Amino acid sequence: MDKAKLDKRIQDVVRMRTVLHPRDWKDESQLMMRRWFDYRFMSPVEATMIFGQHYVAGLRRYVRRNFDVGLAEKVSVIKGAIPAARAPWYTELWRARARTDEMFVPYDLLVDFSFDFASRRKRYWTMRPGQLHASKKNGEAWRALFDEHVEDALPLRMKSVAEIPHYRAENYIGLPPQEHFRELMLSEMRDEHRPLVDQIADRVFIKRHLPLEQALALAPPNADLAELTRRAKTAADDRAWEVRPVVKLDQADLLPSCFGIAETIDVNRAPCDLCPLIARCSAASAEAIDITVEITGSASPVLDADRKRISINVANHRRKAGAAPVTSCH
Repeated sequence: MDKAKLDKRIQDVVRMRTVLHPRDWKDESQLMMRRWFDYRFMSPVEATMIFGQHYVAGLRRYVRRNFDVGLAEKVSVIKGAIPAARAPWYTELWRARARTDEMFVPYDLLVDFSFDFASRRKRYWTMRPGQLHASKKNGEAWRALFDEHVEDALPLRMKSVAEIPHYRAENYIGLPPQEHFRELMLSEMRDEHRPLVDQIADRVFIKRHLPLEQALALAPPNADLAELTRRAKTAADDRAWEVRPVVKLDQADLLPSCFGIAETIDVNRAPCDLCPLIARCSAASAEAIDITVEITGSASPVLDADRKRISINVANHRRKAGAAPVTSCH
């Protein structure tokens, strides 16, 4: 495993631990399995900044279209870099990204829809990241239109996943997101109307998303599997220009986004229970905590600061209550 890439991932965990409360990252292993396939091998820090880039691009288009062209290139609600300490704008961006992960959609699809929705409703102020999703006031209309938009757009987006080498056979190591991807591809094949031979040529030999035996399992019971395989290989050879190049990734490129986050590890539930990297993940999480303590004096400086503030407030309240004059009733 490439040490520089592994160290970079651990440093991302340290930065996360330094600037956020644990409640903001405790569910990252669950979010990893829900977020769009493109982001499942990025650290949450990387994914948050990608989400931020899409937000800024959407915001500037919105301002250009509805307010002022000159202002559009200057406006930004978020900063350009990860903060060194707790910052409200980053916490808001992180939570907006996590909320989008729950929806299994590409970030730009959500951002673009939300700004378009705001334009149609003649909203006269720009939305912060935390305002991109449905609210109590507009929830029913927002969800109805968004579901319709997703139904139209997502099939095309699924085609682009073929360009991501993490899900191809040469990089398969049994990771939960890879398994989930294969399950979805098999589900797609069951619902497709193309001949099975063409689907096998596409999924097995051209895109290499599925092993041959899994694809053949979809054939009718009386099918000649050898003949089906031969015809699929011939069809793939006829489309040789479409075959995706072999890109063998380093194992550090295959680290799931929840890798190294101690609070999200649970070997008794998915996805941790079946993850082949669980031992490395646990070791990396311990290292990230050690580094955070060395730098900040705490495994979670934001949590400790909150506890200290609450403790001081409680002590002040009790002191004031104890000092209050006693009144008598006569």
